[in-house]
Amino acid sequence: MGSPASSDPGATGSRSGGSDVTDPDRPAASDEAREYELAVLTTIVRGGGRRPGLVQVLPRLQQTHRKELIRLERWTTGDLARHPEPRALVRSRRRPGNLDEHGRLRRVFDQRRVLTPDVHENRVVLHVVKDVRARLVVLVDAGEADAATLLWEFDGAVATAVFLEDLSDLRQLPRTPTATLVGDPLYRTVFLAWVDLLHADERGAA
Repeated sequence: MGSPASSDPGATGSRSGGSDVTDPDRPAASDEAREYELAVLTTIVRGGGRRPGLVQVLPRLQQTHRKELIRLERWTTGDLARHPEPRALVRSRRRPGNLDEHGRLRRVFDQRRVLTPDVHENRVVLHVVKDVRARLVVLVDAGEADAATLLWEFDGAVATAVFLEDLSDLRQLPRTPTATLVGDPLYRTVFLAWVDLLHADERGAA
């Protein structure tokens, strides 16, 4: 999720003209669609009215993002096992070839509970972050200088949310939001951003 050179707000300053200048015959509807999407993305990134933007939400989520306690099970060497349960030791002894010549366990079935951020709500955040960034890059490549500044600000906020690096991709779109997505103010902001992106796509397809 590194930032390309185009994320620098000054990166588009060297562009001569812009798409409106180099392609004066492009239909006005395309210009309007770009302007509308830029307006939507500006609200999503910077916020508007009483709604915060992702540049405020992502750093706060780094401190308060949802985690889930899960159980990990794996075979490991005896010296690395953490407090194996009696049942795990029995299972380890019954494993064929798992005893050395001195009757000691070669490997132990180890179970442990760990906290992970890789939950649905955080995957929704990652999905929205990737979508917003991809749309901004398209606008930057189209010559939108304001989008370049917005992308630079957005990348700065994303860099603070390092928990995103530990997430897998979203498995199911949040069409039916969970209690966290609608009840937690930070996650609700992300969910509303996703809804805004859907509406932008619907308007563009109309």
